Amino acid sequence: MKRGRIALAAALIGMSGAASAEAVRIAALRAPEAMGVAAARSIAVGRIGGNDGSRLGPALERSLAGRTVGGRPWFDLLGGRAGEARADMILDGTAITDVDEGPVTLKRRRCIEGPEDKCTKKGDVELDCTRRRIDVASDLRVVDGESGRIGWGARLTRSNEASWCPGESRPIGVESQVDEMLRSIADEATEKFAPDDWTGNVRFREGRKGMDKETAERFKAAIRLTQRDLPAACAEFAALPDHPSTLYNRALCAEATDDYAGAERGYSALGQSDDNGDIDDSLARVRGTIAMRALMAERGR
Repeated sequence: MKRGRIALAAALIGMSGAASAEAVRIAALRAPEAMGVAAARSIAVGRIGGNDGSRLGPALERSLAGRTVGGRPWFDLLGGRAGEARADMILDGTAITDVDEGPVTLKRRRCIEGPEDKCTKKGDVELDCTRRRIDVASDLRVVDGESGRIGWGARLTRSNEASWCPGESRPIGVESQVDEMLRSIADEATEKFAPDDWTGNVRFREGRKGMDKETAERFKAAIRLTQRDLPAACAEFAALPDHPSTLYNRALCAEATDDYAGAERGYSALGQSDDNGDIDDSLARVRGTIAMRALMAERGR
């Protein structure tokens, strides 16, 4: 457990790295949809039936291994029958692929007068072409290994259609295309119940509409100060009169200093009267971090 705390601390310290202009480095935790599954310590991929279950199973294992927090996989990933017997949660289901390929008549613009290299006129002509459609359908669920309760379940699908005519490049092969589709399904599935972390630059708001001249000048100076002395810039945002940009920047300052409760209050209050999309993103980021920190404390990680 100690190693996990150290790894997370290292990840959070990374937020002090360089940020882009008028932005601050933020480290956040993304809470998944199925928090009950995320609370488990171990998981195994069980039987995935269907004609492509044997390919989706390994894709799910690779995706689960890639869901990390603080540089460590969130779940202990167990394999084989022994792993299934010991795992807190078991992911199973089916994956069925259907491929339909056949002739089709399509119109293409081609040379209709003169040789191709010295064409004098082009027009639409009907050609004998080929159309291919690939459908992948999966039904997946995560089951509690002890109680048998279903913690998460969904039907996830992917479709791909391609057509080509004489003289045109063929699309990638069926097997390669199906691999991509199965990988996409695996990633979508695991993000529903496995958390991960995110680090990136979040920009301060710079809009000054509605500020008086003196306040606008102080605000501009505070924005410039964010890249040299963040605590001083945040103190200046706190001292300025209320304004949508100032209120947002105060909340962002709170988030940057790990005051997630203060950040949530700030973003929530602003969100009631603000129609900018960054409020929704900011609230989701902060609430996810709060939820995941509580879960990590519960797990002792």
